[in-house]
Amino acid sequence: MSVLLAQAADASNNEAYLWWGIALTVVALVLFLVEFAIPSGGLIALLSGTAAIGSIAAFFMYSNAAGATALGIYVVGTPILLVFVFKLWLNSPLSNRMVLGGNKDLTEPGEESYHESVKVRAERLSQSQGLIGAKGKTITSLRPVGVVKIDGQRIDAMAESGVIESNIEVVVTEIYDNQVKVKPSDEIK
Repeated sequence: MSVLLAQAADASNNEAYLWWGIALTVVALVLFLVEFAIPSGGLIALLSGTAAIGSIAAFFMYSNAAGATALGIYVVGTPILLVFVFKLWLNSPLSNRMVLGGNKDLTEPGEESYHESVKVRAERLSQSQGLIGAKGKTITSLRPVGVVKIDGQRIDAMAESGVIESNIEVVVTEIYDNQVKVKPSDEIK
């Protein structure tokens, strides 16, 4: 009779390991999914991994076959689940707020402002092309970059060669990539 009671107590003890293994597996899955919703710097993922390891240990305590099966399921299922959940997460509104450039509403004005800046730069370049041959005076020394005054307008300019001191008459010789190049007017023949 005592042998039967010992076997019954041992069976209920083994069954507790099975239930702990199942409970820890559920906890690991829930924590894994929560990690994608709450940015925790990996702390929740660490807790999920700890619960998964605890569930594997509980399954091995129940039986070697259950432990090996649980381990195999984790090894095969975790990468598959990770890819599936990550793909779902990338299309969620939460990821659009968390990932830089993910929100379509925020990128469209950036594209518009880029096109606007290209347009303004092209207009400025076409206006600058009209400056070639214009005469002006240096406000600061050009070593090699400084400020000149042409037609009453202050313009950043670059000396074509060497250094040009302040209050020297200059002529615009070239405009390259919105950079105005000048040289002293007494060097022009």
